[in-house]
Amino acid sequence: MNSLIPNTYSILSKKVKSGLALLGTLTLLSSFVFLQTTVNDPDASALLQKVSDKYKAYKNISANFKLLIIKPKPKPEDDDRKFTDTLDGTVLLEGAKFNILMNGQQIYCDGKNIWTYISADKEAQVNYFEESDDVFSPSKIFTMYSDGYSYRVKEKKSIGNKPYTVIEMSPVNKKASYFKIDVTIDESTLQITESKIYERNGVRYLYKLTKQNFNTSTTDGNFTFDIKRFPGVKLVDLR
Repeated sequence: MNSLIPNTYSILSKKVKSGLALLGTLTLLSSFVFLQTTVNDPDASALLQKVSDKYKAYKNISANFKLLIIKPKPKPEDDDRKFTDTLDGTVLLEGAKFNILMNGQQIYCDGKNIWTYISADKEAQVNYFEESDDVFSPSKIFTMYSDGYSYRVKEKKSIGNKPYTVIEMSPVNKKASYFKIDVTIDESTLQITESKIYERNGVRYLYKLTKQNFNTSTTDGNFTFDIKRFPGVKLVDLR
């Protein structure tokens, strides 16, 4: 099966634990609890709490996002565009369940099992859903604030006369594949607009949320892969 992006199956479905918590198990910001085991910027803490209160009221969250994969340049003068890939995607989150579509690859998760389907290959894989501290998922954009991070206000700026705050978050687990995440918050709406992940290998993942909707109508079919709906597709069970 072709990968969506390098190590995509890992990026989207394996893990970044401590409470995908995008994604403790994808529990939106409703599971947000500040742990006092780390010293955090009180201004960042207060803003994240407001964001948490905003998101936790929703039954589900759906969003369109643009993902920029920025690879290290061999030379500083090299053109950034040659080392940047851009992908568009959508994500739907509801409790421990999620659905991600990006670049022709569909990820379904019911909280226990995860299906990866690429229509061009006429093949789908199913495995148990697991989490770890190693990988960042797009869904984590909404759910990573519960524990396992220290954070501080990195920058305050205005875009189109609207105030934005960038909060820098560093994982307590120093063995994680990434060493920090910059989260941009629109203070007027208390919505997350960007999340930039800094991998230790030099790669940067920038998620830009272009549209967000809340409390949309969903069914179990949004979060499970029913092979009956995909004639001619081979399902490989890896459980």
